[in-house]
Amino acid sequence: MKSHWLLRPMFNITQSLADTIFSWANILLVIGAVLALIGTAGVVWSGGIREKFADERISANEAETAKAKAETAEAKLEQERLKAQMAWRRVSLEQAQRLVSALQGKPFKLWLTFVGDDPESTVYREDINEVLTAAGLETTFYSGYVRAVGLTIKGGSQVQRSQLLQAFHSAGLPLIESNEQSMMSGALEILVGTKPPPDFQN
Repeated sequence: MKSHWLLRPMFNITQSLADTIFSWANILLVIGAVLALIGTAGVVWSGGIREKFADERISANEAETAKAKAETAEAKLEQERLKAQMAWRRVSLEQAQRLVSALQGKPFKLWLTFVGDDPESTVYREDINEVLTAAGLETTFYSGYVRAVGLTIKGGSQVQRSQLLQAFHSAGLPLIESNEQSMMSGALEILVGTKPPPDFQN
């Protein structure tokens, strides 16, 4: 009984007031539906824009990553190039075997000269001397050069120079013929100079 008494005031209104409330309620429902539609459209539209910007950020990040990888690879190549440029010249085992094979049976006598104050030139001369003596050639040293660049041959006969040039080139060793006179009274001479820079022109 008490609950009926409490609900009675809710229905104790005039029909005019009920019609007014009904009209406003419908208006509010329509406004709510329009706002919901606008909100949904706004979410869809802004979501598409957000995805576009997200895709652009991803593309930019991928481009930056690719650029960074390319720069890293380029830096590694440059580092390897500098290492090779700074490395001392040495005669590898394969080069030594080819040179010995090409020179065996050719009884040359030659001067193997070098820049005595240059440790790299000295070591390279020692490598070359080991190979030449292993091939049966007779070598004599002279370390009085103060300045010389590269690996050159001079003096001796044209036949001797040609045979040595062919043998060294077959082994991948950069021996170059020089027009200068040998300091050893015209005797056959291989001069082991300082390691030339990459852009050195003979």
